[in-house]
Amino acid sequence: MRTKSFRPLLLAGAVTLLGTGCDSLFNIEVEAERICKTENDLSFPASPPISGSVEQTFEIPLGDFASALPEDADVETELRLKLFDATASTDISGIERASLSVRKPGSAEYVLLGEFRRTGTSGSTNKLQLTSSGAVDVLDLAKQEQLEFLFQATGSPPTQSWTADVEVCVGAKASANYFGLLF
Repeated sequence: MRTKSFRPLLLAGAVTLLGTGCDSLFNIEVEAERICKTENDLSFPASPPISGSVEQTFEIPLGDFASALPEDADVETELRLKLFDATASTDISGIERASLSVRKPGSAEYVLLGEFRRTGTSGSTNKLQLTSSGAVDVLDLAKQEQLEFLFQATGSPPTQSWTADVEVCVGAKASANYFGLLF
């Protein structure tokens, strides 16, 4: 009598492949080198006159980045800041520290992506660039349609409301293992 089920055959093949180190055949990886968003005239609130801080949130749409990933699989993600460049409408040389963080999906917790620390006095400037703090893994980040980012600046930011043209680029990578879904 012939078995019409391919499951035993697939399982035997999978065990053979795993035994030879070929488990990567069940992985799928999706990568976007650069996902960018430009915000012109992004508003920032005034800071207290002495030392203070400002915060601003904004979102970057990921689009269909994760459409190839399986719904039921665990997804590992890697998100990296590629560029944060702000050109303000006023002097922002009083900003001593700035950071950009991404919010974990479904929580209020933010994860640091990049930062800026002013060294010395370089005179007035209206430009600010953040440096990446490295890749971060935020569980199921890739399955989101858009990501929420938080910009924070401390020191002596402008004491009046101000605007800036901001360009943000991130690189995203996600991988999922199909092995658990097949068997």
